[in-house]
Amino acid sequence: MHLRDSANSEYALHLSGILVIVVVGGLLTFIASVQDTLPVLVAFLSIAHLTTFLVFISEWSAQTKSRRQALLWTEAVIIVTLYLLFDNAGVAILSIVWIVQATEIYSPRTAVLLLVATILTFAATQLFHNYPDNMLSVFSSSITLGLFHAFALSATRRTIRERELREQTAVLNRELIAARDLLSQSARQSERIRIARELHDLLGHHMTALILNLEVAAHYSDGEAKEKVEQSQSLAKLLLSDLRTAVSELREDDTINLEQAVDKLIADIPGLRFEVDFSAAPKIKDVEQAETLLRCIQESVTNVLKHSTADLCQIRLTGTEEECTLKVSDNGKAVEEVLPGNGLKGMDERVSASGGRLSWRQGSDGFSLQVQLPAVSG
Repeated sequence: MHLRDSANSEYALHLSGILVIVVVGGLLTFIASVQDTLPVLVAFLSIAHLTTFLVFISEWSAQTKSRRQALLWTEAVIIVTLYLLFDNAGVAILSIVWIVQATEIYSPRTAVLLLVATILTFAATQLFHNYPDNMLSVFSSSITLGLFHAFALSATRRTIRERELREQTAVLNRELIAARDLLSQSARQSERIRIARELHDLLGHHMTALILNLEVAAHYSDGEAKEKVEQSQSLAKLLLSDLRTAVSELREDDTINLEQAVDKLIADIPGLRFEVDFSAAPKIKDVEQAETLLRCIQESVTNVLKHSTADLCQIRLTGTEEECTLKVSDNGKAVEEVLPGNGLKGMDERVSASGGRLSWRQGSDGFSLQVQLPAVSG
């Protein structure tokens, strides 16, 4: 529900931006035609502004930061040009939309600096149009514009913060569900092993003692009594064999279903498709090894969401008798250099502590991470 609400609010924000640009652009074109102030140029600038804004908001996740910045500053040039062409406070509405966009892609401190620069630019163009005849209008309009911009920036920052908190809550919830599933499987595994051990140590020993006593009794009996003792001995041996089979099955049924935990970890993540392949996965019976693999998958998915433009993430687990190999890859655009942050460093430390190796590669087809862990018996 939270993700749907976030998508709806973002859609409404984009729609309102489009309407503002269309309405203001249409009014400016009309004013330019009435005043004979380069109406063709104003119409061209209005259409260019709308086109740039549409490209800016379309396929947001597929655009790199540098591309978004280029589109943003193209809009800034268009708005400043309109400032110079018109002595009309209505043009300033366009810069309110622009500061909202800037707040989306820049840090809070940079956004505040851009806010100040926007107000100063507007004041400078007002001076260009009104100096020295109408300085009071320059001052009042600049103050009013500044307050509107500050409000827009504050509201946008709050919206972004709420969205980030919702996303963090959703991530933590998925991680908690996956960890709980792994813990539940571990508890069931431990309980099965405890029951198997109790059956073997108690009932198994008692049944063995019973068989030995029946064998002794068979030597001291004859006739029909001996026959009954031998039948009882055969039944006791059969029961002991069944008991050993049950104990073996309990011990064999101690594999941890890591794929089930992974499915819960990646459930309902918007904007990212997953391909999970555990067809060649080894049987994982060690809880610590399963936790290491799950944490590596968790951190890899987080990195894809935070740092990649990918829309596809592939998770594959394979294994041999000596080791198991986890590979997580995405189809994001290549970057010049991958600098390991706390996430990759933490994964490396966790994998090294388990006696494994961590490696990664950035290629033209995306980023891939590989974890190799030695096989561990349960």
